[in-house]
Amino acid sequence: MRSLLAFALFLSCLSPLAAQETRNVKLRAICFQHVGDLKKLYAMSGGENQNAVEIDLFTTLISDEVDAVVTNGQLVFAMADGEESGKPKYRTVTTARAVPGPRQLAIFIPGEPGGTPYRCFVVDDSKENFPMGSTLAINLSPVALRFSIGEHTKDVAPGKIENIPMARKANDRGQVSVVISVADAAGEGGWRAVNQTRWFTGTDKRDLAIGFINPATGQPTVNCYADSPP
Repeated sequence: MRSLLAFALFLSCLSPLAAQETRNVKLRAICFQHVGDLKKLYAMSGGENQNAVEIDLFTTLISDEVDAVVTNGQLVFAMADGEESGKPKYRTVTTARAVPGPRQLAIFIPGEPGGTPYRCFVVDDSKENFPMGSTLAINLSPVALRFSIGEHTKDVAPGKIENIPMARKANDRGQVSVVISVADAAGEGGWRAVNQTRWFTGTDKRDLAIGFINPATGQPTVNCYADSPP
């Protein structure tokens, strides 16, 4: 009994900071749609040497890579909130569960009205998970999406992520046909096209496609981004 009490006393004296697990990662970000004027955030590190790393929230391209810290499996994002005792102060905006690898891509989407400005989730940004020439299709909407890219067709269920291989049946300009459709019982074959375009294909880039319900219109929207990672 005495040894158990001594062990309990030892645990109670441990600093909460000592229990935190941290690891360094490479972080990039993309923002589906800005909320107000909040166009940049800070990736906060935990532990005794807490600091803030600024990261841009671009809506048309993926941000530059920054060094960030994962604390207890989480990435913490904050906004500037004045000063305290002559030092910058920050207020947490959102957190996201980090993926296991060293490269992280944070995707920001608008939060619910009256709640936090942004919600965030993270995907593996490595070339092993997201190869050059491929398309990473992410469905954040409550309905199924169909991605037809060249000779490849992939249905992506709500809340799911699929990797679509590079299309090789291109025209003489190196372009492939791209049609993105939403499940719709009234549409032809049960699908309704929401995005029709052409993309250049090749191993010098990869493409990110994110489906989401536009909060302004309530309709499914798909944003696409060509990416050339570092």
